Amino acid sequence: MKFIKFDHDLCDECFKCLRVCPTKAIAFTNHSRHIIDDLCIKCGLCQMHCTQGALTIQLDLEKVQVAIKSGKKVVASLAPSFAGVFRMDVPEQMSSALKSLGFVSVEETARGAEIVSMEYEKAIGGSTEDNIITSCCPSSNYLVEHYFPNTTKSVLPVVSPMIAHGLDIKSRYGDDYFTVFIGPCLAKKAEAVENPNSIDAVITFKELDKWFGEAGIILRDMPPRSFDTPVSKRGRSYPLGGSLWKRDMKTRINPNYKYIHVDSIDACKSFLNSVEQGEIKGYCAELNICQGSCLNGPDMPSDSPNLYERMSLITAHVDKTPILPTDKPYVDDKLTSEQLHKTFTPKLVNQIAVNDSQISEILMQMGKYTMKDQLNCGACGYTTCYDKAVAISKGYSNIEMCLDSLRKKAESLQAIIFDNSPNAICILDSQRRIQEVNPSFNQLFNATKIKLTYWPIAALIDDPIFEEIAESNQHRMSKKIYLPSVDRTFYSNVVKIQNGKVYVGIFTDITEAESNREELERVKEETLVTCQEVINKQMRVAQEIASLLGETTAETKIGLNKLKKLVLTDGGE
Repeated sequence: MKFIKFDHDLCDECFKCLRVCPTKAIAFTNHSRHIIDDLCIKCGLCQMHCTQGALTIQLDLEKVQVAIKSGKKVVASLAPSFAGVFRMDVPEQMSSALKSLGFVSVEETARGAEIVSMEYEKAIGGSTEDNIITSCCPSSNYLVEHYFPNTTKSVLPVVSPMIAHGLDIKSRYGDDYFTVFIGPCLAKKAEAVENPNSIDAVITFKELDKWFGEAGIILRDMPPRSFDTPVSKRGRSYPLGGSLWKRDMKTRINPNYKYIHVDSIDACKSFLNSVEQGEIKGYCAELNICQGSCLNGPDMPSDSPNLYERMSLITAHVDKTPILPTDKPYVDDKLTSEQLHKTFTPKLVNQIAVNDSQISEILMQMGKYTMKDQLNCGACGYTTCYDKAVAISKGYSNIEMCLDSLRKKAESLQAIIFDNSPNAICILDSQRRIQEVNPSFNQLFNATKIKLTYWPIAALIDDPIFEEIAESNQHRMSKKIYLPSVDRTFYSNVVKIQNGKVYVGIFTDITEAESNREELERVKEETLVTCQEVINKQMRVAQEIASLLGETTAETKIGLNKLKKLVLTDGGE
């Protein structure tokens, strides 16, 4: 199931979620991110540590509200940790508040915890396994099934308190009742989907707090109201850890086992590894993924008390629990062991084979030529550079997402040229969206000084050169372009890299040169016109002079001929 979704617009790629993810079940590739469902153990740490609110867990709040408005009989199963989480005078105010929201019945999941404890007593009392692991925490169950397959035989084959209580409610009220679990755990949402015959919806304490705010409910103003069923101290003590095998926190079950409480992901992984390797025997361990057990679940209201105040409050709630006579059970044992049975089986992760030569090649591309180059800084989200390279080989990460490589790149000569070039330079992804620009590009095309990352280049460069090279077989395209948006002329060079995964555009501003060239052309043209006019005028003058000379010459010739004739005539006489 798609348990967690990303909001790509809110994610700023800080990798904090990946750093806290115990199974590295988050992929960051090509500025896209998603949960790798096969690797996810539904612990919710990624959402808990995301400061941008980019991660969203499956929400059931609206589903519950619709069920109430439509007239369904909705019953609340309230996790016992509520007493330490919400600010109220007495825990019974929560019962009153929930009924004001429309719940027909409000019960504590501690009842389901007592049912599970009774099943544990049967299983642990006669167990011959080398080690025993409890099954209350769904996230630890996912961890066992997916990553420690040889330990599944050690897990008690019993459903969780939430599932037990859901089955119990439906057996007492009827299958038509709509059951809602309310608690701090995000993994319960996934567990409920896998057990639709028990719990119909799950809302977290944070969701409930939001609902109270929308409904104008202030817990301290609500009148106290008893919960609809009695519960045991043992059941209410579950959030404190270490109470699963005791009745009212006093009675031991099987002295052949050492009872321990293991909480936090690292501690659980360490314990499970020891069990799987056969390094330890004779332990009955209660596993909780959250450090601080269920009192420190991932989805708490923002104003809830700190962990130690929660411990104090829940302890006070447990201490007030009335103790029933030993001959009177806390719950009617109507559910059979078969109904409460759950089989845990290995669900091996689909492991992609790792090629050592490929890993070596990736490490070199990352600039990790020697062991000294592998800083193992963890900034990318992976513990070691080798783990990072393995993730890249599986398609879960990118080479570019390495802080050390980016630092070296930023300090390199290429970066200096990039930052100081007078040419406007942009780097685009396969969709021609901006990934990086240099200061000259910003100066020319980003007058408003906004963040241009992921903008389509077409919004700034009103020319089809990028589309043309994308559709062609050419790796480089050059041409002169005029951009009316900035009223400038550029000589553009666009290069296609890695078969179109990356585009680099270099724009040289030739506006002034073009202007000078046009001015020179204008002067040349004007000079030619002037020369032509002078030539024409000179021709006209020459023709006029020639005409006048012609007339004068003719007249002179006539006059001289007359004079000659006269002279000749006089001499003959």
